[in-house]
Amino acid sequence: AVVSTQSGHYGRANPEDTPMVNTINVDELLESAGRSIQVEKDVPLTLDMGSLTAYDMQPVEMSKLGQGKARDAFLMNLTRDNTQLLFNSLFSLPSSVVEKVKCVQLPAPTTKLPREKPIPKPKTLTKWEAFAKSKGIQKKKRGRMLYDDVAKEWKPRYGFNKAGGDKEQNWVVEVPENGDPYKDWLGDKEDKKKEKVAKNELQRLKNISKQVKLKSEAINQNVKQVHKSTASLGKFQEKSKKKKVPTATLR
Repeated sequence: AVVSTQSGHYGRANPEDTPMVNTINVDELLESAGRSIQVEKDVPLTLDMGSLTAYDMQPVEMSKLGQGKARDAFLMNLTRDNTQLLFNSLFSLPSSVVEKVKCVQLPAPTTKLPREKPIPKPKTLTKWEAFAKSKGIQKKKRGRMLYDDVAKEWKPRYGFNKAGGDKEQNWVVEVPENGDPYKDWLGDKEDKKKEKVAKNELQRLKNISKQVKLKSEAINQNVKQVHKSTASLGKFQEKSKKKKVPTATLR
């Protein structure tokens, strides 16, 4: 077995694909140190190759543990043997050569690690999102550019110099067949636009109010659980003064 010492890569080197780099013969190094890659243990290690972790469940004899330097030497030898078994299992996994470097494909981890923080709760759906989900409506991403029939060119859908935004070019509005010819159709178009903006803003404020209400209810529930988490189930716990939380009513 040969290990490449090229910067940034670790693994077995392929003599045909690997460039000229400094190499170390592991077998010769271990033989000179009186070591072997073959390690035998009474109780096999529990290996999790997905996390590159090894668990040694073999009991330790206190007579061999010793004290001082003897203890350090015993723990060093034990760590070395377990690490050797971990590397033996690592080199037995399927591998492939990527950019002239041998890489090992690790399996999925089997050790379940606890989360530092609780699982985030799903975000509350807005009124439109709930309606679209119930009707099976999927959001389609529209293109940023839109063709302007008046200017005969592609323009942004929104923002500066948007398509159909030039008032000097859009000074004529087509009147429907049954429409009132004396009605201000340009002004009606502007009024509808302002009404749509105001409606969207009102719906946005309602969504924010709904989310704040749900968060307030969750906080109150957590406070109740904390009060009952004592040994007396909150019997001798001081009750907090009820304070009215100011809320805004949207009409």
